[in-house]
Amino acid sequence: MDRFVSPLVALLASFSASAADVVEHAEWQKHFDEKGVRGTFVLLEPANDRYLVLNESRARQGFIPASTFKIPNALIGLEVGSISDENEVFRWDGKPKMRPEWERDQTLDTGMKYSVVWMFQEIARRTGKERMKEWLVRLDYGNKDMRGGIDQFWLQGAIRISAFQQVDFLRKLSEGELPMTQRSQRLVREALVVEKTPVYTLYAKSGSTGMLRNPVNWWVGWVERKGKPRAYFAMNFVPNTKTKYEDRIAITRAILDEAGVLPSGSRPS
Repeated sequence: MDRFVSPLVALLASFSASAADVVEHAEWQKHFDEKGVRGTFVLLEPANDRYLVLNESRARQGFIPASTFKIPNALIGLEVGSISDENEVFRWDGKPKMRPEWERDQTLDTGMKYSVVWMFQEIARRTGKERMKEWLVRLDYGNKDMRGGIDQFWLQGAIRISAFQQVDFLRKLSEGELPMTQRSQRLVREALVVEKTPVYTLYAKSGSTGMLRNPVNWWVGWVERKGKPRAYFAMNFVPNTKTKYEDRIAITRAILDEAGVLPSGSRPS
């Protein structure tokens, strides 16, 4: 059954998150050094009421969300009807795209998996500026600044979100505490699954601005573990000309392994 979260519950959840302890883990820097990048990492453990953090000052700094914005974009789209359901097909226009995976029809699952920009731009245009702005405020997403155009503001516009804000937002999504229907939250959670084993399920979304001005690479998500509390993560770094897509995943998994969030040796070969 769909349910809405009362403003009081949302307020208490926000207060609890902001009151959590912040514990610095400078030793995680070695994982960024191995890839020749500088960045930050936030691991939220609500069960322990704490954030484990590398580079707290950067973790509190806002960056453009890039394709991590596909998460709220999909949520809002489902809520207002810009996406009918997980089975709706978004038709490829037949024109060449940046990636081969984008040159085909898409659903919510494939659009999220392959980070299909054209599909989510269409979703944003269907939602429209007024409804998008209303929901960014209701979700308290980042700085809520939509300057840059309805289908560009999260790619090269003015919206910004910090690593701390990312994990707080993901916690609410994971636990069904966002101020929207359970259906919308459930469908987006299902689209974010990137790895499922008998022991854990990994939910994640990447984001990248490429090598534009003030570039940033993201990987954000959470881990559900059998018999253990959930853990939420957000990492970002400044890419360089040698950075590979896999670098953000390698850094994140190394830290999650080291922190005991993922089983030792769980990284794919």
